[in-house]
Amino acid sequence: MREANKYDIMELAKPDVPEKGSFTISLRPVTKKELRIDYWTGAFLAAALIYQIATGILLAFYYQPGQPYTSTVALMETVPFGSLLLTSHLYMAYAMVGMVYFHMFRQYFSGAYRGKWRWLQWIIGVFIFAFVNAIAIIGYLLSQTYIGMAALHVSELLVERSIIGRLFPGLANFVVAILVGNGTTLVTWEHLLILHAAILSVIVLILVAIHFFLYEKSGPYEMRRGKRDAESEENRLVPWFPVNLLYTALIALFFIGIVVAFAAVLPQPLVPAYGQLVYGTTPFPDWYVMPVYKLMDVAGFGLTTGGVPLLIGFFLYLFILPFIDRYKGNGPLERPMITFMGVFAIISFITIALWGYAQPGLSQTRPLTLALWFGITFAALVPVYAMRFAKEDLDGNED
Repeated sequence: MREANKYDIMELAKPDVPEKGSFTISLRPVTKKELRIDYWTGAFLAAALIYQIATGILLAFYYQPGQPYTSTVALMETVPFGSLLLTSHLYMAYAMVGMVYFHMFRQYFSGAYRGKWRWLQWIIGVFIFAFVNAIAIIGYLLSQTYIGMAALHVSELLVERSIIGRLFPGLANFVVAILVGNGTTLVTWEHLLILHAAILSVIVLILVAIHFFLYEKSGPYEMRRGKRDAESEENRLVPWFPVNLLYTALIALFFIGIVVAFAAVLPQPLVPAYGQLVYGTTPFPDWYVMPVYKLMDVAGFGLTTGGVPLLIGFFLYLFILPFIDRYKGNGPLERPMITFMGVFAIISFITIALWGYAQPGLSQTRPLTLALWFGITFAALVPVYAMRFAKEDLDGNED
């Protein structure tokens, strides 16, 4: 059975244990069964965030907003380990975005957004998901490559032609001014650097702290499933210090080590600068932007009436998910429509991204687009309900 949500925000200020002084302050213990890597995606994200802050501070010493591309080249070619520093910062951003996707969908399919304060924890996680992607995109613009400039121009166009831009042009102009300032190189990249390194990063830090605080209040979602056999060895609680602390530190160092090793073996080359002559080359965005990039072509109803509303609808669905999921069961097959929507999103992201790499910048006809959505819907809906019916038949035979 699902756990009831709590909506009285004032209860968050109440301590979980009787107040007996500062010695009661500690992090929540976990069970032995949770000492598995797939349970610690949040710890990976925290490690990635710490690494990005540390390397970002070092990169800021050499970055010049008035000369974004040349200062990036100088960093890579003249600063000791500069290329490794910049590449590992980039790869850790990739890992962080990928881990955010994995963490969010893991919580989505397990139903961990339900009960106590998990609904609020989920909503804040959706904000973190959006801001992490925004930080990664803005960070990619800072080197002033021709790909980054193309993305910047598309961002301006989306703001101006969006529903907000059409209904409130003054507000759209204000948002564009925040991005590019007066359009000069120095002011534009000062704005982007401030957004990337100060404003959005600080917001993410605050949201992560609140997210973790809510986790401490609600506890691990999977612990509820082990209440029937609380005395078993796998459900025995392990104190946070020193076991969990050492485990967290070790997997964090392991994670960072893998990223740094990849950065050393596969250094990222810097693409040509904006303004250089690049013949026969189509600007490809980074992999995490490609689904959005191609979605503007395959939405089937134009840039502002198709792709943008679909993205807005996706995020609105994530926000209201804890309140519309009324299923009693906890497993994915016990919540078939929720599971279908998640599988549909994953297949859509992968399909549209691959389509973007195969046919960049090529708009699709509406019939072809409708065929695409029909195929994705069929591929997501049929297996989910087929497995659900098979599970019901199996459970019935066992009874």
